[in-house]
Amino acid sequence: MLTPQEAKMQHIRLHNPQGMTLELMTTGAALLSLQVPVGNGQRNVLLGCRPEDYARQHCYLNAMVGRFANRIADAQLTRQGTTYPLTANQGTNCLHGGVEGFDRRELQVVDQQADRVTLQLHSVDGDQGFPGDCDVTLTYALEQRELVIDIQATVNQPCPVNLTSHAYFNLDGKRSDIRHHRLQVNASHYLPIDAAGIPLSAAQPVEGALDFRSERQLTQQWLAHPQLICAKGLDHCYLPDISEADPVAARLTSADGQLVMEVRTNQPGLQIYTGNYLAGEPSCENEPYHDYEGIALEAQQLPDSPNRPELGDPWLLPGQIYHHQTRYSFLTHVNS
Repeated sequence: MLTPQEAKMQHIRLHNPQGMTLELMTTGAALLSLQVPVGNGQRNVLLGCRPEDYARQHCYLNAMVGRFANRIADAQLTRQGTTYPLTANQGTNCLHGGVEGFDRRELQVVDQQADRVTLQLHSVDGDQGFPGDCDVTLTYALEQRELVIDIQATVNQPCPVNLTSHAYFNLDGKRSDIRHHRLQVNASHYLPIDAAGIPLSAAQPVEGALDFRSERQLTQQWLAHPQLICAKGLDHCYLPDISEADPVAARLTSADGQLVMEVRTNQPGLQIYTGNYLAGEPSCENEPYHDYEGIALEAQQLPDSPNRPELGDPWLLPGQIYHHQTRYSFLTHVNS
């Protein structure tokens, strides 16, 4: 028997003339698969699970997360002398919006065309401890060979807003170790973290194994830095050095070199997570996922920034419009 949430959940399929196909569900606006043409075939470049297993996963599998993606230390906000306790769901910290964040909510379809869909979510005052009502509009679109994610939000009280897609990519199109992919990140600074993933300081220059300005395979210098050992891999926020002349924040290349994904975003941070704790999460098959089978490149505001001005100002005020846009572009036959 279906749960009430499963009964409301809608399964949506988008496609475009360039041969891209995106499947998603309204629960958490979670992506189920993204098929990209490669050679004479198709590759599903996303991890995913059966819709009926989504409630069992705890890795934010391809969902939209919020109200505030990433971590807020001590699960509280303070503004102008007022403290707002949040729900703690990773030790004493608030991760990805709390225990019942947006990844666990049912979004409503307000417009659907062949190659795009727009969904909305209303979050009430006090939701997971966050102040004020928050209204979110999310659009997924297939444009040429791009997956475009466009998010807007408004509030009726000051509140930090930080929404992102927690999509896990594997460009091999099959279950494999993501560490055989090659990664390039156009960023000269990153945020060092403590064992709980909270930034230790303002942005610091990348160094050694944390410097991805030149493309390299992830296996090279794997865990060759105390920060990587601390997180069991990459789980760090980079600050892309993007401009109109060079708008690509990151570039990921499949192990066989046949598919490249470029990331462009208007957000100040890019959290890169190499699936360090995927083991045991449900997959589309009978065998659960293993660690390092997918990589997330999450464009976002900086973690813990609501209470730390040196990390930016993510507070959205009434009358303002939060706008996040990220484009994942897919290029093929790069070795030919």
